[in-house]
Amino acid sequence: MRTNKQQGMAMLMALVMLAIASTLAVSIWYSNQLSIARMQNNQQSYQASHYAQGLMLWASDILRQDYAQADSVLHDSNRDGWLQGIEGMVVEDAVLSGYLVGLSGRFNVNNLYFNGAKQEEHIAVFRRLLVALNLNVNLADQVVDWIDPDQVPEPNGAEDFIYLARSPGYQTAGRGFKHVDELRLLDGMTDVDFATLAPHVTALPVSNQATRMNVNTLSPVLLKALHPLITEEKALQLYQEGQADFMRLDDFFNHPAIRFELQQAQRTQLQAMVGVQTLYLQAQSLVQMGDSQYVQYALLARSSNGSAQVIYRSMRPFLPTKQVQ
Repeated sequence: MRTNKQQGMAMLMALVMLAIASTLAVSIWYSNQLSIARMQNNQQSYQASHYAQGLMLWASDILRQDYAQADSVLHDSNRDGWLQGIEGMVVEDAVLSGYLVGLSGRFNVNNLYFNGAKQEEHIAVFRRLLVALNLNVNLADQVVDWIDPDQVPEPNGAEDFIYLARSPGYQTAGRGFKHVDELRLLDGMTDVDFATLAPHVTALPVSNQATRMNVNTLSPVLLKALHPLITEEKALQLYQEGQADFMRLDDFFNHPAIRFELQQAQRTQLQAMVGVQTLYLQAQSLVQMGDSQYVQYALLARSSNGSAQVIYRSMRPFLPTKQVQ
């Protein structure tokens, strides 16, 4: 009887040791598989990053070629070939796609305040844009207060004491907008208001002078906002169903719709705000490797010869998500 008990205990111990050994083996196998998967993911991510950088070089090169092949004056419109991008380009172990979106066809909210001062001409355009979109014109003052470094509110603005009273509280930035989504933080800005405004605005870096809007790519509502004398009908004539292709700014001012409407002083004022070139763009790189997809965005600034350099890189678009294809 005692021998049977000893044999039973020995068998039980053997089973326990086998279970422990099996658990350790599975654990080691799982750890090795995890390490291999992590290494493969890191390798894929590293490779995808290089492909994305290559797509950015492609973007700069195609923009440079666009100007190099220009027959005469450098200008951009909705007809430009670089807007087509590239899609489904197969390389060794990936499929690459790249897209460019011009940002100069939108109003830059950072133009409202820079060089330590409000920019009244740009504020006037922005207010007309808000009126045309049936939005609260007080948003112009709130944008200024969000950017300026002081705590003195504009007549219809809002400084930190308004935002700190919220739950959770926050403060104004005291700098230019980094992304148009920041507009959602403004006092009284609803989701509906933002969805209405977002297609017409952008947030571009400003140094010592304003960024210019491209009259060839402006929407009718923005064309109308440029000056009180540009009516909705005249804006539609200038828009030309999205096919406007003014080679020079003088061609724009000499269009029959506004040729006799704007005096020289008014033209001079607008010349500091508009042009015929797209100098800021969003580049999107899409890298498909097996079942994994890597997406990267970059804000590009175009130089005088057409090539572009990266200002910011991001994993999210510089335009609101619904505005990106």
